[in-house]
Amino acid sequence: MTNRIPITDATVRKYHDEGYFTVEGLFSSHEVEGVRREITKIVEDHPPVERGLVQLEPTVTEGQDAPDSTELGVRKLAKIAVRNDYFRDLAFHQGMVTIATTLLGTDVYLFQSMSLLKPPRIGGAKMWHQDNAYFRQTPCDVFGFWVACDDTTVENGCMHVIPGSHRGGTKEHDMINNDYILVNPPSAEHAVPIPLRAGDGLVFHGQIYHHTPPNRTDKRRRAIQYHYSSAKCRRTNDKTPYYIEPEILVSGNP
Repeated sequence: MTNRIPITDATVRKYHDEGYFTVEGLFSSHEVEGVRREITKIVEDHPPVERGLVQLEPTVTEGQDAPDSTELGVRKLAKIAVRNDYFRDLAFHQGMVTIATTLLGTDVYLFQSMSLLKPPRIGGAKMWHQDNAYFRQTPCDVFGFWVACDDTTVENGCMHVIPGSHRGGTKEHDMINNDYILVNPPSAEHAVPIPLRAGDGLVFHGQIYHHTPPNRTDKRRRAIQYHYSSAKCRRTNDKTPYYIEPEILVSGNP
């Protein structure tokens, strides 16, 4: 995996000012195909794989929807870099690590890894939230890569963000309809959709408000989401339903 990704002073300013930026061609077509193949291999091993790795859409679990295959009913693969060698190696992708060390410094963890699949017709929405509400890291030197492995659109559930919302700190979240989300969500009129081509990446701050709408199309919307954090981050004492530890040291020292 070669480093093809430039990151300029202007890019860094946009990240600090608006809380996000996009990178065209973060993954090559070969890398995108590799991710797709590995997702299929993991799902084909389901259910003998480690408990919690493969998570189905709730409507599939509840019997309301019956997709044509198991893979087309999967919502998420969790902690993939810890549980799978291919995705562990992907944590050291030179393009991602270059961006991570530029934004965070030399000592960097892969904080969390997952694949978000939002299958055709039944992929549910993820409501407005901030990722640091789950992580509770201070300082919030944490950001995510959201890398499209299919072309993503508003119709099939691309990411939406509220520019600048990361500057307001981590706001109150609660479990609402089995989802940990902002108690006071933003107005949709301020949302910016981020459609991407397969292989493109969104870099987004750990405190930016974001959500994805449902996929009601016949097209797949696979993505991977890797969060990176500074080794200087520490967990706050806030009480939340989640306790998440960094997964892998990818650069420097702990």
